[in-house]
Amino acid sequence: MKKIIGLTVGMVCLAATLNAQATTSAQLVVRGTITPAACNLSLAGSGIIDYGTIRSGELSQTAFNPREERTTSLVINCGTTPARFGLTFTDLQAGSKVTGILGAGFTEAQNYGLGMVGARRTGGYSVTLKDLRSSGTTLFPIMRSGLGAWYNSDGKVAQSPSQYSWRNGTTITPAAISQLTGTLAVKAVINKARDLDLSRDISIDGRATLVLSYI
Repeated sequence: MKKIIGLTVGMVCLAATLNAQATTSAQLVVRGTITPAACNLSLAGSGIIDYGTIRSGELSQTAFNPREERTTSLVINCGTTPARFGLTFTDLQAGSKVTGILGAGFTEAQNYGLGMVGARRTGGYSVTLKDLRSSGTTLFPIMRSGLGAWYNSDGKVAQSPSQYSWRNGTTITPAAISQLTGTLAVKAVINKARDLDLSRDISIDGRATLVLSYI
């Protein structure tokens, strides 16, 4: 009952105010939301690269131990709406990085950690973008750091803030596409056996997050 009385009193007061002073202006508000294309990002096999069981006797005591390259498929689908987008990669095991483990041709920004057991670092791995295509058209990887200029890339993926996209012509600028297929090639390198605790099982535990963002 109190709520009804209060509302009635308010209406009476407003009416009195309007009678006392005429309103000669009004505000027009135009609203809406523009959303980017609804793109879906997926990796085959839930993005798991499995090196299975590695015998400790296979590992060199004094040298890093590269393993074979393994791959997973990358698919980005934006339906029928072309969009310009890119990928950033964040290493969730960055604290376990083994400096220099990838060897010549790689930077430390391209070095992803394989986890730690106690205080001992298991190793590292690289990620490379390969075989990028859109509707049968070959795409070429490009990259930039933060919001800087785009330049050609060899596909080797550095961690965020580096961002990766793709061009479909000679101009180094992201192409507007509705679908993308490609391959993520991963190459793991196990640490020197002398730097591992081989008295127990060691889990290879590399994890990275891929984030799609619109450009």
